Amino acid sequence: GSIQCKKQVVEFVKQLTDSFPDKVTAILGNHELELLRDRDARIAPVDRYSAYSYATVHPGEYHNYFNDPKQQQNLADADSKNADSSTGPAESPVAATSTRDLDKNDDLVLDLLYEAGMEVYTARAHSAVRFVPSLPENTDTHRKRGIMYAITDIVPPQYRALARERLSEYIDAYLNTYRSGTVLGDWVEQRPIIHLAEDVRTVFVHGGVSPNVGMSHLSQGKISVEKLNKIWWEHSHEGKLYDFLNGRGMELKDIMGHVVYELLTYRGNHPGYGKWESHGTFDEDEGDSDKVCEILHDMLSHMEGIDRIAVGHTPDDNIRIMCDGAFMALDSTLGRWIRGSGNEYCPGPEHFEKRKGVDVPRTSRDGRYRCDEIKAVCEGQIVRLDSDGSVNIITM
Repeated sequence: GSIQCKKQVVEFVKQLTDSFPDKVTAILGNHELELLRDRDARIAPVDRYSAYSYATVHPGEYHNYFNDPKQQQNLADADSKNADSSTGPAESPVAATSTRDLDKNDDLVLDLLYEAGMEVYTARAHSAVRFVPSLPENTDTHRKRGIMYAITDIVPPQYRALARERLSEYIDAYLNTYRSGTVLGDWVEQRPIIHLAEDVRTVFVHGGVSPNVGMSHLSQGKISVEKLNKIWWEHSHEGKLYDFLNGRGMELKDIMGHVVYELLTYRGNHPGYGKWESHGTFDEDEGDSDKVCEILHDMLSHMEGIDRIAVGHTPDDNIRIMCDGAFMALDSTLGRWIRGSGNEYCPGPEHFEKRKGVDVPRTSRDGRYRCDEIKAVCEGQIVRLDSDGSVNIITM
C-alpha cells in the first residue's frame, strides 16, 4: 500500500529503507503522487488533490509540521530517563519542519476544523466543500463544478479569520516539507512506482495493471520494471512532474505519464470493478470474477518472469487472494483512522487526551453524524510470501 503522507510514517519508512535497503522497498502510492503534483504553483489551492474534504490530508496531520511544546517536553523527559539507564540515550527525533511552536489557537483551530468537517459529512456535501482557507474571488468556474464552500465558511464567523490564517500556514508547511531538494521530498520522489520480487515472481504496484499496460509496458519483466521506474525518476522533480502527468512538453506518442498514473490508480484487476474507470461504481456481488481472472491470467502470460500481481489502493477488512493466487489485494485497512472513520476526518484518542477539559464534539450539530471511535491499536492483516511460492496471511 502507500505511505499515506503522514509525517511520522514517512519518516519511519524512510528510516527502514535507509537501514535495510536490500530488505525494505517502499513503493509510491497515488496519495504520494498527488502530493508531489500539488507542489506545482500552476495548480490553484482549490484544485489541489489535498483540498478534498475527505480522504487526503487529515487536519490533525498538519500539526505534525510544527513544534509541539508538550511533545518536545515529553521527548526531553524520555531522553533524560534513558540517559540514566543502562540502555543509553534514545535516538534524537527528526526535527519538525517549522520552527514555530504550536499554541492554544492552533488547538482551537483544529477543533473548529473537525467540527466543520462533521457538518460537511452530515450534509453529504463532500464534493461541495474544499479544505482551503477560502475560495477564489471569481468562483463561477468552481461553482459550475459543484464547489460551493471553503471549509472555513462553515466555521463560526468570529473564528473565520483565525482559521483562514492558520489553515493557510498549515498547508504551506505541509507542501514545503516535500519540495524537491528537501530530505523527505527527495526521498518520496525516488520511491519506485513498481517493484518485482523475482524470487517469488510477484510484481507489487499500488493500484493495478491494466491489460494494455501489462502487455505493452511490462512484457519484458524485470527490464520493463526498471525502465518504468527510470522514466518516473526522470520526471518526479516538481519542475517536471505536472507536465509529465498531463502529457505536455512531450511527443504525442509519449504517454508514459498516463501509464505511471494508471499503475497507481487502476482498480480493474479486482472482480466487481469493471465499471470503476468509466462510472466510478463497483458490483458488490463480483459476478465478473471468472472474466476478470481470465483476463488477468492471459495478461500474465505475456509478462516475462511475473506470475502474480500484488496491489494496495482498494481497501477491505481483510487481505484477498484471488484468481488461483495470481492476484493479491493487500490493503486490509491497517491504519487506525481509515478502519475507524473511513475516509472522513475525525478526532482520535490522542486529540481527546490533549484537549482534556475541553468539550470537543463527536457529533454534528444536528446529531445525525457521529465520529466512530478510533482504536488505540491497528487491526487488519499482513502477508508473507515464502520462496516456495506459498502465501501466509497473518492477522494482527
